[in-house]
Amino acid sequence: MAAYTSLLLVIALCAATAHALRCYTCTGASSNSNCMTATNCTLGETSCMTSVGSVSFAGISATSITKTCAASCTPTASTSFVVGSASVSCCSTDLCNTSGGASIKSSYAAILLALGSVLMILKSSVL
Repeated sequence: MAAYTSLLLVIALCAATAHALRCYTCTGASSNSNCMTATNCTLGETSCMTSVGSVSFAGISATSITKTCAASCTPTASTSFVVGSASVSCCSTDLCNTSGGASIKSSYAAILLALGSVLMILKSSVL
């Protein structure tokens, strides 16, 4: 009976993660507070990507923030140029791209719970 309960728990955990990723999206926003529109990504898009570019010249500065859903994402550290800088950050959980900084989150509790359930099922089926 415990094996069936564990199997149902694993199925429930897997079913809960089958939904589409949600990311904040915007294009060319001047501040993070102007870049908080939640969007449902397509099933092939597994990352939230945030690109931040800043320029400063003769005492005038400007920032451009773009957030989007992405099928793949490669983070880059802040790259400095003569008059500005640029960076890309990636994450893969719902609404994880709240800020322009790098943000990678994982649900270790859910992973450990699923792994423990699978091990319990395997142990009970061997006995």
